[in-house]
Amino acid sequence: MDNIIKVMEHFWLIEETGVRAFLFEGDQKAMLIDTGFGTLPIREMIAGLTELPVFLVNTHTDRDHIGCNKDFRPVYMHPAEMDHYRNQLPEGCRMEDVCPLWEGDIIDLGYWKFEVILTPGHTPGSIMLLEREKRMLIAGDSIQDGNIYMFGPGRNMQAFQCSIQKMINMSEAFDSIWPSHGSYPLTADIIPGILQGAQDLMAGKLEGQEPPRPMPCKRYVCDVVSFLY
Repeated sequence: MDNIIKVMEHFWLIEETGVRAFLFEGDQKAMLIDTGFGTLPIREMIAGLTELPVFLVNTHTDRDHIGCNKDFRPVYMHPAEMDHYRNQLPEGCRMEDVCPLWEGDIIDLGYWKFEVILTPGHTPGSIMLLEREKRMLIAGDSIQDGNIYMFGPGRNMQAFQCSIQKMINMSEAFDSIWPSHGSYPLTADIIPGILQGAQDLMAGKLEGQEPPRPMPCKRYVCDVVSFLY
């Protein structure tokens, strides 16, 4: 299918209009990261890629990342994200299926080993996943070259800036960044520009523009990314 892109052995992207999910195949199980808007039959799609049992990790729980969550158990996320999830629980999903991932946890798939990094701001429990040996970062929405949503419940620009500074401090640990939106892969060179853009926005240095569609926010454009705030 055109929606499936094989990046390398044991690693696929699943492209949906405007968002992407990730599938990593390990030695005995596979990990799906996010499930998109719900317009694709993701469960059937990944059944054609791996015969291993699949568990789900949510980088965060905005609606464009949880559309097919009902098809997977268990569902892992940071506990700081569970309220955000509960408040918009998709049909067929149950909080009883949610399991915690904590900062510093290692998701060990054998071939892959991902470290959980808490990066609040875009949502309270946003996480990134770092594969130190393969020098890859799964970034969710907070590092990208598209539009970062920073309006509505749960968004916090001060926390976002702290998280981006945290990733600048860790940037020697990864070479490639795989975001949920926009171009891929990115490199760590983009991260200081995201922080500078957020700082300029809060300092009143960016002029608000009309958003790409009707939204209760303005669009603020800096050199490397846009904020909907």
